[in-house]
Amino acid sequence: MRKKEEREAAEALKREQELREAKRQQQRLNFLIQQTELFSHFMSNKPNSQRSEALPIADEKTDDQVMDFSTAEAEPDPEEDPEDAELRKEALKAAQDAVSKQKLLTSAFDTECSKLREVADIEGPITDASVAGSSNIDLQTP
Repeated sequence: MRKKEEREAAEALKREQELREAKRQQQRLNFLIQQTELFSHFMSNKPNSQRSEALPIADEKTDDQVMDFSTAEAEPDPEEDPEDAELRKEALKAAQDAVSKQKLLTSAFDTECSKLREVADIEGPITDASVAGSSNIDLQTP
């Protein structure tokens, strides 16, 4: 009887661990899906270089609002594992850092491109046929 009780206790512990692991995997999957949706939303709202020159600076706040929204959802659930909550916070912080660095790089690139376009406009039309169509590149599709 004792061995039977020990075996049942071991099986119950194993089932509990499997359920806990399944729940953890589901939370990770949900997190990845959420990050993918945020990235997709960010990329769909990213203006191309021609529109960015015509739009006022105030329109850039929409991307920051998306980041604030993701920060509000980062609050850990009471049932969530503290280790997962810490990993989630670290991932969110790393993602926000990456976004801010990329925005700086993008703005520097856009500034440099604007300067080069102004210089090219001053110098006159481009005569090289291989470069002539380069200004008509669709920047929405990578």
